[in-house]
Amino acid sequence: MNSYFSLRKALLLLLILCTSTLTWGQHRVVGMSERVFKIIAEVQERIDVEAYGEAREGIDDALARRLSDYERAHLLNIKGYTWYQEDDLNQAIAAYEEALALEELPDSMLITLHLTLGQVNLVAEDYVKAEHHLRTLTTLEDQDIPSNKVLLAAALIGQERHEEALVPILAAIEAKKAEGETPRENWLSMLSSVYYELDDYEKMRSVIETMTILYPREQYLMNLAALHGQLGETERQLTLVESLLDDDRLQQPTHLKMIVNLYLGAELPYEAATLLAAELEKGRLESNVSNLELLSQAWYMSAETELAIEPLAEAAALSESGELYLRLARLHMDAYAWGSAEDAARLALEKGGLRQEGHAWLLRGMAEVRQKRFREARRQFQKAADFDYTEKYASQWLNYVDAEQSRIAAAGS
Repeated sequence: MNSYFSLRKALLLLLILCTSTLTWGQHRVVGMSERVFKIIAEVQERIDVEAYGEAREGIDDALARRLSDYERAHLLNIKGYTWYQEDDLNQAIAAYEEALALEELPDSMLITLHLTLGQVNLVAEDYVKAEHHLRTLTTLEDQDIPSNKVLLAAALIGQERHEEALVPILAAIEAKKAEGETPRENWLSMLSSVYYELDDYEKMRSVIETMTILYPREQYLMNLAALHGQLGETERQLTLVESLLDDDRLQQPTHLKMIVNLYLGAELPYEAATLLAAELEKGRLESNVSNLELLSQAWYMSAETELAIEPLAEAAALSESGELYLRLARLHMDAYAWGSAEDAARLALEKGGLRQEGHAWLLRGMAEVRQKRFREARRQFQKAADFDYTEKYASQWLNYVDAEQSRIAAAGS
């Protein structure tokens, strides 16, 4: 579930969408002298070519002169913007706070500074400061608006105060609905993340259901399926997943792989195998060691031993160790393919990296016994006897080989 519902991801998405307000106007501002306005125009030219250091030099020169608090606040606001563009959040915050500390600022400037400081502190993960500025912002005229409520919710979420965060985020969404507008996608995503943190999967599912209708993305449909599973509604989960597969609405490899594992978890290995085989054939899932090994496992669990062999052989050839060749040898033994089993056990030993090498020697000897190659089998069992965990079984097989060879010799005399 964590991989599908990342609260941090939702918060970052929100900030990406919101921080676009971290700009400053280039129009002539009432109450600003012609001299300061010209300085700002010159600074703008430097900002346009991303010469932020030069822009700050011009601002600092202007700040050394006699200015009104309003003019000084504008220049500091621009200075903070240049630091923000260079990802120096501490310097940006310092400039914005210096501007905010000035007296006799109009509400328009207070709104700009509190909003900007709220956003920059969110990015800097100083959620306490962000909350302070955003709460102050909502007390200013015409600023108790949905977008600011969502930012406040983000500050509360950052402090893990999820119950409190529900109040502003729900209010923002309801306000949008009251205006006849569709709630923003990232707002709904944030709400679902809050419910997830509160372990309220019923309400979270309701939000995700809304998102699948308003924003029918593959990720949300898979999130909904995962929630059905979380709530123990396996049948609803499988029904949804199968309908998505029938409509060919699932494309992402991670989602397709998740469904394969879902089928296996629901004890439907044949469905898992057929889906995985089809997606490997289409190329939407990569034919790598992991997927080929999983396909072999699914076929084997479906009692389709013959079908399990080919993908495991491909996986074994790609693998860096001989472990999968050893497993392949066991499958060949189950299929009574003694020669193939001996070959696979030999390849396991040649590739190496085995956790229990003795089992490979033992299995190779067993395959040779089935082919009546007793002399070769004896050599394999003797090597298997060198390992504590296979010594007992190797001794038993050596006794069997001795008995068989004696019986054959007696029969031939």
